[in-house]
Amino acid sequence: MQNALIINQKLADFTLETRPIPQVAAGEVLVKVKAVGLNPIDWKIQKYAFAPIQYPAILGSDIAGEVVAIGEGVRRYVVGDRVFGAGFPYPDYAGYQEYCKLKEDFSAKIPESLTYEQASTIPVTLATAHQGLYNVAPYGMGFTPLLPPGKNQHALVIGGGSSIGQFVIQLARESGFSPIITTASLKHTERLKSLGVTHVIDRTLPPDNLKTTIAEILVLGKSRDGLKYIFDAISEQKTQTVAYDLLAPGGTLELVLPKQISNESEDKRVLITYGYPDAAHNTVNLKRLYGALPSLIEEGTLKQTNVEVVSGGLGGIVEALGRLENNQASGFKFVARPSDK
Repeated sequence: MQNALIINQKLADFTLETRPIPQVAAGEVLVKVKAVGLNPIDWKIQKYAFAPIQYPAILGSDIAGEVVAIGEGVRRYVVGDRVFGAGFPYPDYAGYQEYCKLKEDFSAKIPESLTYEQASTIPVTLATAHQGLYNVAPYGMGFTPLLPPGKNQHALVIGGGSSIGQFVIQLARESGFSPIITTASLKHTERLKSLGVTHVIDRTLPPDNLKTTIAEILVLGKSRDGLKYIFDAISEQKTQTVAYDLLAPGGTLELVLPKQISNESEDKRVLITYGYPDAAHNTVNLKRLYGALPSLIEEGTLKQTNVEVVSGGLGGIVEALGRLENNQASGFKFVARPSDK
């Protein structure tokens, strides 16, 4: 048996309980979860039944751990390997427990340069950014991974300090976008510029001032077409409204949460990305991504998000999710160690 943080039914509170350790199947590995990243969608699922999931439910999709058992057909790993990968919205594959399963195709060895905690900031947040840029419509903007889209293509990232936003910035940089503009807390300016941002705008700026500031940046960059590509890494109603207003005719707005935009026009495209590998439209791209991921990190192409470790293991997750709900995390990702007491 093992400890797990469980939602027993729709809209129920999290409870700390025991459940059996999953049995590994073909193409899978069983890992002792050393670190799991917390995401805003987790508190939204618990509070609003935000997504269709199986109950009793276990959450936690950004997982790093040690391989303790290997399923039939697995070739990339041996027992004792340090791995990280994407959880799934099913109890045996989620990270808010001491042991869980990972699919070989959607996991990778952790580079020696990363701790378990650092590695757990990457999987699904990176996949969400990746699919938003590189999947085809209606899920993504349809660019070719890590190839320039064309000369002087510019982009705006709403929420550049978020975990998803930081990966969008890095991928946009590698894909040749310039300028890359982001809204964020100004205390993150140095960090975001090191990732590839050219202009950081205060996220508290009123919408009219934001529009004026961006227009000035585009004029300096000799852009006459306005903002054609916006990635809203926050995707709350307020940010969606602002982003849609900023979007130029013929442009594309990428969201990470359900659309809350009124009065849409036919000359602006709004897409919604989803980073979980269990979606059929994500499978091929994400297999390739996980195959290349260790090299992308070792070469310095991608950098993990900064970490704040949650005290108390599984018992500390609920409080940390409350801090996420109250917007008390900026520029870092909460990470829990399930076996901590």
